[in-house]
Amino acid sequence: MPDSTSHTFVFAHRGASALAPENSMEAFLLALELGADGLELDVQLTADGVPVVLHDPFFWVHNGEHFLRRDPRESGMTQRWVGDCLYGEFAGQQIIHPSGEGAAIPRLEEVLEALSGRLWIDIELKAGAIYDPRLVRVVLDALDDRKEMVLLSSFDHKILNEVGHHDPEINLLAILHARPVDLAQLMAQIPATMASIDRPFMTREDASRWRDEGLVIYMGGADVVDDLVELLEWPLAGLFLDDPRLVRDLATRGELR
Repeated sequence: MPDSTSHTFVFAHRGASALAPENSMEAFLLALELGADGLELDVQLTADGVPVVLHDPFFWVHNGEHFLRRDPRESGMTQRWVGDCLYGEFAGQQIIHPSGEGAAIPRLEEVLEALSGRLWIDIELKAGAIYDPRLVRVVLDALDDRKEMVLLSSFDHKILNEVGHHDPEINLLAILHARPVDLAQLMAQIPATMASIDRPFMTREDASRWRDEGLVIYMGGADVVDDLVELLEWPLAGLFLDDPRLVRDLATRGELR
């Protein structure tokens, strides 16, 4: 798992998404350039099972007159579509991410080819109404022999359990948008030891207790930046940040206690 013994480990959330279109190759390469320890990205499948990096279950295209909402699971969103997607175009129409920015939607394979082994990659498996039961097998096949600096994460802990069933050696990270009654018990059922919990659902005492229970705790969510200096003193393994420069900049300015 990621080594955070010497410093606070920083995952660039959807790449350096404060500085470039989220989940784009530009954002991922920028995260590497800025010295992030890892990057986080979101994966779902096209209609014919191609893993693409996209957070929301839709994107927009502009046909010269109107914005059209498209779903990567539509029958037309196939291997050919991905191959013909020339950096910002789909069938001659400009792709607009849900963030409102024009950018190509990369295939997972592209990201792995460019960045595997250069920094840690957290692949979030998208769940809920958009979950495709092929997703786990497809992603594991895409990883093949590139699993050394990769972890798989999800809000859907049954998906993580499925991953562990297929590959007990892979690193798993459970994501929570709530304060669990018994985190150690929850994690044992996956099983996993790494969890990421959003800032509103964790206290310093929680983080200490969970660390003492042998868990590796990360923190995410937009609220992280509100009291970042204090959080860097908590017993956390690392943080998910849209701007991976923030921790380094605090240290440079001497604001860390």
